[in-house]
Amino acid sequence: MITKTLKVLHLLGLAMFLGSILGHIAQGFVPGSASDPAAMLIGRQAIEVATRGLTLPGLGLLALSGLALAIRGRLHPARQRWLALHALALPLIALSAFTVMLPTAAALLEAARAGDIGGFAALKGRESAFGALNLLLAVAAVVLGVVKPSLGRKEG
Repeated sequence: MITKTLKVLHLLGLAMFLGSILGHIAQGFVPGSASDPAAMLIGRQAIEVATRGLTLPGLGLLALSGLALAIRGRLHPARQRWLALHALALPLIALSAFTVMLPTAAALLEAARAGDIGGFAALKGRESAFGALNLLLAVAAVVLGVVKPSLGRKEG
């Protein structure tokens, strides 16, 4: 029962993390989200709320439940290469999130408050590039976690 609960928590963390990111992407398609100061501000405020309420807690829940699942299942990254790569995604995503994404998001919110369309556009490019990288890492981690390829070493 504990393992099933941890799996549910892991999936919930994934849904929170990926779902909020997809919501951030969708926000970019709202008319005026990059050209109308009022729409820019509302969009950035919504992204800020989703980041603090879903993205970051989802990432934390993924980390904690994943670690607990590995310990409970006595899985070791040295023996399961898929697990090593799967687990590597988290610190890479967190590094990007805390060193680039969050500071850029704060700067985007300030640019939106100031109505600085040019500055907003420049920052948006950085956010899009690192956001795409994080999304790619997250999808790769999901694939590794589902497929669990041996990657050249016998599991056991």
